[in-house]
Amino acid sequence: MSETQHNKGPWFHRFLIKLLGVALALLCFWLIGFVVNDLGHLPGPNYIEMEERMLDQSLVERYGALKDSIRDTKRTIGEQQKRQTLLRDSTSNSQRTMNQLLAFQKLSLEKDVAPSVEEQQALAESQRLFLSNQKAYQDLNERISELTDHLDGLEAQERELKTTLNEARIPIRAEHRQLQRGHDLRMAGLKMAVLLPLLIVALVLFIKLRGGPYAILAYAVGAAVLVKVVLVMHEYFPSRYFKYILIGVCLLIVLRALFYLIRVLARPQRSWLLKQYREAYEAFVCPVCAYPIRRGPMKYLYWDRRSIRKLASRPAATDEPDEPYACPACSTRLYEKCAKCGEVRHSMLPTCQNCGDTAEADSESG
Repeated sequence: MSETQHNKGPWFHRFLIKLLGVALALLCFWLIGFVVNDLGHLPGPNYIEMEERMLDQSLVERYGALKDSIRDTKRTIGEQQKRQTLLRDSTSNSQRTMNQLLAFQKLSLEKDVAPSVEEQQALAESQRLFLSNQKAYQDLNERISELTDHLDGLEAQERELKTTLNEARIPIRAEHRQLQRGHDLRMAGLKMAVLLPLLIVALVLFIKLRGGPYAILAYAVGAAVLVKVVLVMHEYFPSRYFKYILIGVCLLIVLRALFYLIRVLARPQRSWLLKQYREAYEAFVCPVCAYPIRRGPMKYLYWDRRSIRKLASRPAATDEPDEPYACPACSTRLYEKCAKCGEVRHSMLPTCQNCGDTAEADSESG
């Protein structure tokens, strides 16, 4: 084994390295984001300026005047309707007063009492006020009707002029979209011109450092750059193209991972095999066929990988001598005598636990 595999350090040290690696990835992502966002502040096409230059401004001014006239007419109609409400209330009061006076005079006449001059004047004043309010109410009705007709005409002109303006804006909007698309492509090219070299640098760092102690640096920088590249592509590339690009990249990643896993199984490296053997010995199962290793105190017990920890916690003593052992299911030699000290050692692990002698571990079944 290499020196880096022997010296992994305490768990808290490893935790700090991973935590700082995440912090490094975030800082790199923010730094790259600041640079990319500053590039994105370059001004693009201004639609308002294009409309002022390409659209008939007399139509715009006429449309604005119509909007003002409609607003003023609606306000005038609202004011007239408020006056009409006040007149309606005043007319109702006059009518009630007049009815009360008439009832009082009728009662006086029934008693052969002639109404006084003041009562006759009050009744005449109430009648005059009632008739005046009725006439003013009718005048307001006519005024509101005229204003409503005028408002309908203004709104019809507004709709017609709005249709004309919308038709005139169609080529302006089309040209603005074309100019905006060109601006977006330039922005995308400018940002990718910054990100692609960084992505290449991150890839080189990954290739050079992935197997060493500084691999986390390559992972942090590479992840930050890759995420920013994906975000920029998602922002500027059309969704119908971006989804194919994203699916294609994901397919490449999945195929690469699948080929790697199949190659590891077909031609496993020594470190991978040793890890597999070590985990199997810890679970007391054969590293080749996973059959339980029934030797020593485990000879008459039953377990699996999940229940082995409960069995291992029970004290078990045996007087049986430690002897070499082979898997009865696949004939793999699992325990043998050490060539140096003569004690029984693990056949598929590189070091004797008794004398520390290192030898080549078996990688094939016996």
